[in-house]
Amino acid sequence: MDKLAFFRQLLAALEGQQPAIAALVVKVEAGLPGVAPGNRFLWTPDGHYGGLGAANLEAAVAERAREVLAGRRPRLDTIELDEGSITLFLEPVLPEPEVIVLGCGHVGQQVAAVAKLAGYRVTVIDDRPDFANKALFPTADRIICNNFTAALQDIKITPATFIVIVTRGHRYDYDCLRAVIDSPAAYIGMIGSRRRVQGIKERLLAEGVSEAALERVHAPIGLDIGAETPAEIAVSILAEIIRVYRRGA
Repeated sequence: MDKLAFFRQLLAALEGQQPAIAALVVKVEAGLPGVAPGNRFLWTPDGHYGGLGAANLEAAVAERAREVLAGRRPRLDTIELDEGSITLFLEPVLPEPEVIVLGCGHVGQQVAAVAKLAGYRVTVIDDRPDFANKALFPTADRIICNNFTAALQDIKITPATFIVIVTRGHRYDYDCLRAVIDSPAAYIGMIGSRRRVQGIKERLLAEGVSEAALERVHAPIGLDIGAETPAEIAVSILAEIIRVYRRGA
């Protein structure tokens, strides 16, 4: 893949909110014709990859791609093939991180404001026009007034997506969690009492959702800082999101 084609494909991935892995051959100790230092390769979840000079090498990078994306840090990897070893520089290229706020009540309003202040793209969703509007969310990048489930079906969720479920009731919490539980979101958090959260999890387990999927859910949501007001709760939620995003302790 020549440089121009490589960067065009990378730009297309970013414009489409697709995460990607950019791979560069650094060192070759193998008898693979066509594989040479400087060869470039781009992987996305849609399978747009090629350019390293050997199909088995590209397949090996594809196998490691999701692990590199999850780590969000570039790294040098040496891949051992039958023909020898190849060292590559693997760099995750992630879309701009986005916080999706499900529920436009007092907590949702504060989460949207704090998330925008922290530099995230912000999407808010609620089915009530009196809440999902520009007056209450002046800095949000996207305001969607629609049924939660229908709205989520039209949204692209990526490993750079952080989902905050702060709806007005148990039924809506369930609908939202059911819609996103199998998504590749980096973070799914849900507000509510332990009893309320446990009830939703038990219902999803009964419907066939795996324990592993439910273990991803941050509930109770946010870091335990003794937050009480909507603004304090929003700070605790964003602190937890930042910790996940930055791979904090």
